[in-house]
Amino acid sequence: MLIQNGKSNNVVGTGRLLFIGLLAFGLAVLCVPSASGQSPSPSPSGSDQDLMGGYKVTAVVEFGWRWRSLDGNVNKYRSDLNYKPGFRSFDSNILLQSDTGKGKYFDSLLISNSGWGADPNGFLRVNMEKIGIYKLNTNIRRINYFNNLSNHALNQHTQNTNRDVGDFDITFLPQNELIRFTAGGSWSKNKGPGFTTARAYGDEFPISSRINAKSNDFRVGAEGKLLGFGWGLTQGFRVFKERSYYELTAPHQGNNPVGTAALATFSRSFPIDGRAYFTSFNLHRTIAEKLDFTGRVIYSNTSTTSSMLELISGRDASNNFIDLDRFTISGDAKRPQTRADIGLTYNVTRSFRISNTFSLDTFAVHGGEFFHQEQIRRNAAGNPLSTVFSRSAAYRVNAYKKYVNTIEGDYQFNNKLGVHIGYRYTHRKIDHTGYDNVLTSPPSSTNPRQFTEIEENGTNTLIAGMKIKPVKNWSIFWDVEHGQADNVFTRVENYKFTNFRVRSKVSVNKFSFDFSAIAKNNSNPSVSVTVPSGFNYVTDVRSRVFSGSATWDPISELSIGGGYTYRRLTSFTPVIFPVQITPPTTTVSNFGFSQFFMRDHYGYVEMSARPHKRVSLFATYRMNKDTGQGDLVSAVIANTTPNTTGVFQNVIGSYPIDFRTPEFRIVFRLHRNVDWNVGYQYYNFKDIQTPLQNYKAHLPFTSLRIYFGNGAADR
Repeated sequence: MLIQNGKSNNVVGTGRLLFIGLLAFGLAVLCVPSASGQSPSPSPSGSDQDLMGGYKVTAVVEFGWRWRSLDGNVNKYRSDLNYKPGFRSFDSNILLQSDTGKGKYFDSLLISNSGWGADPNGFLRVNMEKIGIYKLNTNIRRINYFNNLSNHALNQHTQNTNRDVGDFDITFLPQNELIRFTAGGSWSKNKGPGFTTARAYGDEFPISSRINAKSNDFRVGAEGKLLGFGWGLTQGFRVFKERSYYELTAPHQGNNPVGTAALATFSRSFPIDGRAYFTSFNLHRTIAEKLDFTGRVIYSNTSTTSSMLELISGRDASNNFIDLDRFTISGDAKRPQTRADIGLTYNVTRSFRISNTFSLDTFAVHGGEFFHQEQIRRNAAGNPLSTVFSRSAAYRVNAYKKYVNTIEGDYQFNNKLGVHIGYRYTHRKIDHTGYDNVLTSPPSSTNPRQFTEIEENGTNTLIAGMKIKPVKNWSIFWDVEHGQADNVFTRVENYKFTNFRVRSKVSVNKFSFDFSAIAKNNSNPSVSVTVPSGFNYVTDVRSRVFSGSATWDPISELSIGGGYTYRRLTSFTPVIFPVQITPPTTTVSNFGFSQFFMRDHYGYVEMSARPHKRVSLFATYRMNKDTGQGDLVSAVIANTTPNTTGVFQNVIGSYPIDFRTPEFRIVFRLHRNVDWNVGYQYYNFKDIQTPLQNYKAHLPFTSLRIYFGNGAADR
């Protein structure tokens, strides 16, 4: 149903933006002769330059058709790829340049577009400039997002949305070093159907959603040079709205078959309005080629107002009739923030350099809400029960301050050896205050409840690296970071990590080789503050990535290459399974652990060749296989811990897949201005754990690529 609901919207929306892209492209071509008010000038003698209205024209347009034969799970294919059959445009460009360097309205104009039609993403880009007066950059993009997976949230979290985004920026007096003025804007719109879930009366229910969110940004500024300093100032404003709507399309018994909870009706509107202001100032100067200074300060203030109206009817877990359960919530929040960055780099000698970067981030989030619930009920016999009223108010202030200082030194011994070493320190302080007031309860020593919490945290990290060049054609790079990372959650210990990476590049005759390795160890220790007190929990994540590639270019008409990447990740998390109604104790506990495994192998081979001056070909084969947990399965293990009873439970997870994608493409040069492309793509996806998600897709395609204008025959 989701595909059917979204199909017509996708076609109409894509067609509209495709029309805009092609119209802009066509208008650019049509306006050329009149742009300078001149008659076309003859081409210079002995050149292949074509002039239209005083402009040199260089253009390429590619358009074609894709066919599709699909077997298997359509929703999984669309969630992964979403390539559709039908007309599509490829990378197309038109460049107009004034023959004299000065045009009437513009000196140069570049229009590019690609992906419109049957592709899931498309863009249109326009760059226009008149030297000394203005420079304009515009970008329009469309993203068709589809997500519908049967093995995620019972296939009840889905989306089929179209997101249109764009931005434009114009600079006046772009070549003026003293001062330049800038202005710009951006927009984003995301709409489409989907599904989500709502929890009520101890059960979970699938809810239809209509996503509708949009935002608009405006900015003005100036930049230039003053007293030797390069500077820039920008003032921006943003407006955003959320008007998504959620409803139950038919009565539902809930995902849990046991129990009496059921919904007859459900609707939720959750409008959000927001505004944001920001001011950005940056400064830069290099003094005597010794000291480089860079600074930036950004201040922003964001405010939001929101409300929610939720209406429910059905039956609760006690088998009571719920004639109306009405929730009314309103809230507002503000978030002023200041971010400052200062960087200094000092060249002590030509071989020795010291740099220091200091960052300060401080903000406060403060806001309140009002909650009201009215529940009208009847018991199972149909007799009225007392109406339940619940009203409360709350307010929170979270003040956050964090600074980071990084100092590094680089020393270049010679052109074969260079090293760097550094140290990073971070400090964070959070003040958390607020109150909760239950308006339907009488005032007391705990109502309203007021609280204040202060939390501080610091981390230390060592940074080091080296660049080695043993011989002329061989380079080796490595770097390492070891220390602590600030955890985004309060009351949780810092991450302890060690990250190491190395890369080697070597070229021998017609061969080139590239090898890299990345190792990341990350642990998050924590201690339980409840029963069983003192039990140590350490989440440990270990990641390894090894990658290598080789290329052989024996002649200019032939190139053969291939590569292999192995990704290995293992995570381990201790957990307590609360199977008892009461919390676990030191004598009766169900401890356990959760593990996730990734054993991903990716390899490819590819070849490009030109056996004839009118024929070019490209072929590749890509393979991606993740064996995951292998033959390991979740299990219950006997508890052998002294003085305790119960069992250990381990939950093992992974996502083993097999994905293969061969492709070939042949290009025939039919004419000095025309290429004909014929190609084929094949996708074979296998989900080892959920075979219902498997699919095979055959995607043959053809296109014409037309060159015209300046230098069309030189390709």
